[in-house]
Amino acid sequence: MKCIRAIEQDSLRIAQLHKEFIPTGFLSQQSLNFLNALYLFLITHEIVFVIKENEKVVGFIAGSLHTGGLYKQFLKSNLPLLIKFALTNLFSIDFFKKAVETLTAPKKTTIDEIETDIPELLSIVVDGKHEGKGYGKQLLGCLEWELEKCNAEEYKVVVGSQMEANRFYTNNCFEKSKEIELHKGAVSYLYVKKL
Repeated sequence: MKCIRAIEQDSLRIAQLHKEFIPTGFLSQQSLNFLNALYLFLITHEIVFVIKENEKVVGFIAGSLHTGGLYKQFLKSNLPLLIKFALTNLFSIDFFKKAVETLTAPKKTTIDEIETDIPELLSIVVDGKHEGKGYGKQLLGCLEWELEKCNAEEYKVVVGSQMEANRFYTNNCFEKSKEIELHKGAVSYLYVKKL
């Protein structure tokens, strides 16, 4: 299998994989419809690669060259979804706190407190039935190839401190840069990888 650029028709399956295999985090708590719209936006505006078996997406990686303002741009371009989203969660203070934390996350993930906006790996998932086939490493390679074409020298990823994914990143030459608290009470690690 080789990894290829995602197309708009892949967004729903990508959203399903995200929801199933990234069970924690603010985005995973949102509706499948919301995640589908987010990945459709990322496919058309950012970097998303997929691996397919028998025409079905079994893994994906999503990245962004500039995360500053990314979520705000997504919400502006999906105003009807934003209104429905806000109305659905109108009385949830916890929801609004986490939404603000997510929108301000790029400012918290600067390297050495310098206001730089380096590319970011936003999410990577391989269907559990297809783990151990090297798809994760292959997806990383595709993202890195694309970032190098754009003259990026490094990129970052944020991972919850308790997640098994930490081993994947350290095994793939990511260096832990610092600990951050994106959501109150939840420690995450900011990793950086040189290209």
